[in-house]
Amino acid sequence: MFPSPRTSLPDRIVAWIRSEGGSSALLLITVDAWLRPHVMMLARDEIFVISDTRVRVAVGERAQSAQNLRLRSSATLAIYDADLACVIKTHTIGGPREIAEGTVAYDLAIEEVRFDTPTAAEAPARLVSGLRFEGRAERADIRERLASL
Repeated sequence: MFPSPRTSLPDRIVAWIRSEGGSSALLLITVDAWLRPHVMMLARDEIFVISDTRVRVAVGERAQSAQNLRLRSSATLAIYDADLACVIKTHTIGGPREIAEGTVAYDLAIEEVRFDTPTAAEAPARLVSGLRFEGRAERADIRERLASL
């Protein structure tokens, strides 16, 4: 039997998102006009936890993800990092709002949170690192603007 999905962010995920460091990344997955998935990497400073049931993301104004969020109101966030693997299904509740030239913010409501936990056969295997940007400067200005909306 599968555990029931959560409808709010657990403290573990909130702490991961709020951690400093522009090099760690998560995935933002939207659906295009042909219902094909579109994957975009976001740095941790491009997502802000509003509450345990809402997050705010920053995306390029002309990015396919921004268009997908505007036209279809769903998005999935995926975090794969050392000892943390989860998917967060959301829908838009606000946006787009310009927060910097060429960058817009969308507010997303949490619908479902599922952890990807290993089966008994997979128990010895574990994630030891996650998605990372190399050479990317931290964007404290974006995080501050996401927080100030």
